[in-house]
Formats: sequence, C-alpha cells, structure tokens
Amino acid sequence: MRRKTHLIGAFLFAVLGYFIWYSIRRAFLFPPGPSLISTLTSVLSMEVKLFFVMVFSSLFGGTLPDVLDPPFSKHHRFVAHSKILFYLLLITLFYSLYILLTDPSLLFWSIYFFILGYISHLVLDSRTAAGLP
Repeated sequence: MRRKTHLIGAFLFAVLGYFIWYSIRRAFLFPPGPSLISTLTSVLSMEVKLFFVMVFSSLFGGTLPDVLDPPFSKHHRFVAHSKILFYLLLITLFYSLYILLTDPSLLFWSIYFFILGYISHLVLDSRTAAGLP
C-alpha cells in the first residue's frame, strides 16, 4: 500500500475508535442526567486538543511500520509488520480503551490513537497479496 492509503486508513480508524469509545461511555458510564452547562464546557475544553492528538497520533502510528521496516529493503514486513505484533497491539488497544473509560487523559488518548493507527497499517497491509508474515 502507498503512504496516502495508510494515512487515510489511520485517520478513519481513529475516528471509528473515538466513536466506539464515545458510544460505550455514553451507554454505560455517564451519570444519569449531567447538566447541559457541564456537558458543554467539558466538550468545548477537550475537543480541540483531542482532535489534534487524534490526528497526529494516528497518522504517526499509521506510518511508523514502514519507517521501521522500509518498503524497498530486504527486511520489509519483518518485525514491524508481524501478526504477533498485531495481536499484542490488539490486546493493548482493549486495555487502553478500558483505561480511557475511567480516566480520559490526553496521554492515554495519544496511546489509544497511536495503536489504532498502527493496527490500521497492519490491517491494510494484510489485505495485499504479500500479506503479513
């Protein structure tokens, strides 16, 4: 896959990951009936920072595998493109989602979106003829 495809895929995975977090949090963890003022102030104070964290972390994660295993070297799709790493990242993703449901700090958001970007790269590469090792 080309870099542009990985960037678009990383961004789409990040948006999907945000909506999954928001849906789970809205369905299970919000206290009953938060006031409109507190909801608006929390959304307005967090959204701009969160958007930039989402974009940069996911795009960095989406392009990092090709930086670690360059596409035109003999070691392309070696460690950074392995299925074992994919499964470890998937477990880490679920754990970071669990942490985000209880403590939505920007550090955990950046880890969450980075992992989503990295997983998007591996998923897109697995759809090619070469697949993942």
